[in-house]
Amino acid sequence: MKDSRQLRLSLFTVPDLSIGRSPLTPQNSQIDPRRVRYLEGLIAYLSSVFEDLQKRYTRSDALSRLEKLLAQVPYSELVKINANGGPLVSEIPSARDRIVFNQERVKITFLDGLHRRTETPAIPAGRYAPQVSRIVSMLSHGVSEEALARILRAGDVGLGSVIKSLRDLRVIEEVDPSVPIVPHGLVEGTKDRLTWLGHACLLFQTSRASVCVDPFLRPHIKWSEKDLKACFSDSFGERLFFEPYGPHLTQLSPAQLPPLDAVFVTHQDIDHCNLGVLMMLPENLPIVVPDCHPDRAWEVDLSVLIKNVLGRRRKVIRLKHGETITIGDIRATAFPFFSEMPSSLTTSWNCYLFESDHAAVACTADSAVTDESVDFLIGRLRGKRKPFVLCARLLHSGKKSAGYRDEMESLFNFTRLWAWYTPVWDLFHPVEEPGISEGRFRRLSRGTNLRFYLPYAMGTAPWYRIPDVSDPLHVPMANLSIRDVRALAEKLDAASKGPALFPGKFAQPFSLVDA
Repeated sequence: MKDSRQLRLSLFTVPDLSIGRSPLTPQNSQIDPRRVRYLEGLIAYLSSVFEDLQKRYTRSDALSRLEKLLAQVPYSELVKINANGGPLVSEIPSARDRIVFNQERVKITFLDGLHRRTETPAIPAGRYAPQVSRIVSMLSHGVSEEALARILRAGDVGLGSVIKSLRDLRVIEEVDPSVPIVPHGLVEGTKDRLTWLGHACLLFQTSRASVCVDPFLRPHIKWSEKDLKACFSDSFGERLFFEPYGPHLTQLSPAQLPPLDAVFVTHQDIDHCNLGVLMMLPENLPIVVPDCHPDRAWEVDLSVLIKNVLGRRRKVIRLKHGETITIGDIRATAFPFFSEMPSSLTTSWNCYLFESDHAAVACTADSAVTDESVDFLIGRLRGKRKPFVLCARLLHSGKKSAGYRDEMESLFNFTRLWAWYTPVWDLFHPVEEPGISEGRFRRLSRGTNLRFYLPYAMGTAPWYRIPDVSDPLHVPMANLSIRDVRALAEKLDAASKGPALFPGKFAQPFSLVDA
């Protein structure tokens, strides 16, 4: 290989993480032995119930009654009934991987949007995950073969054959480092500008700093005929946010982010705190995360998780509500995150207000913008003429929902943590809806120079619409429709001297100073 060439992770590739057989989620990214005791107790209970049923019914009837009982039990999908031999009730092979963090079973897979393989290349990294993470970080931005060989020789785990296999699969490519991969628009300009990068990922840049929030970037994708039918439609809201819109639209790999000064994470869900994407970023990049209280089992300690998986070299900063950190000429203040959790389960999750001398941006992700949130924003921005952008879910009437639901037709979502810890009597306690009520929106508009409203954190990109659930690139996520966006625009237009719909397009910086 010529000296000028480098090895780099393909732009069609993004690493993903799992615990053994289960994707890494909030539920299995921390340890709670009570969940294992529940699993073991559930198996013992069902086995004893069957023994009792057999005293009164035939084996066939007893099995039928046991299966009906199982359907009513929380977390029933963790076990199976073996009617044809072996232990009658046993845990499914992935049960423990789904409910508890096990460092030894950490696996790093490589999502490949170009070849779309039935089997995803993977490294069973285990406790060596930090070393693998370091290699992935270097490969994401390009490293010479000689430098990579030196690092591999100095490591504690033999990755030489793994790197060769990934090169053979074209997950790692030989590239010319003089050819830029970061879009020109993301590195030029000196004025304050905001860029939407899909879902809840935002890039706020000034003349002196660049910060990214909730990076959840997917790999470049080679679309299949099935994808073209399911992922693109004029009825989807994203057609307003892309230019051009269609199979040839611009995608952005994490490796194509411009040089950053910090990354901010709002909360623990994998579409906001994605360790695969964070793995690709430079090891010395500050990662700002919410604080965590050890007595709240439903909160993931993101600082501990990031260091366990990505390594102790990572610079992780906890930011409590009301605290401010300065990145260049950007001041970032954390304020409380509400919703996405039953009201009895308080969290330390963060929304963020980013301020420069010329602009302000509030990132609320999946949070409800409450009276407290509005009071905070008005208190910070009242009387200031600099343009302000609110990034939030949709406007709504203000009516509270009857208990927290990830999906309205289901009481529990067993991939989330809250279902383990919510008291039964709290299941139907009213909770705030994500987004902002029309009344609070009007008050915020009157009290600040709110110029733009960016509806986000709802998928709203074609690569979140891949329909095949067995496809590793599939992400089950809600999306905005064109009707949603138009209804929001009409409400904004009806507000006297109110903000406009954010006019920026995907991966295209929008100047806030000239707006």
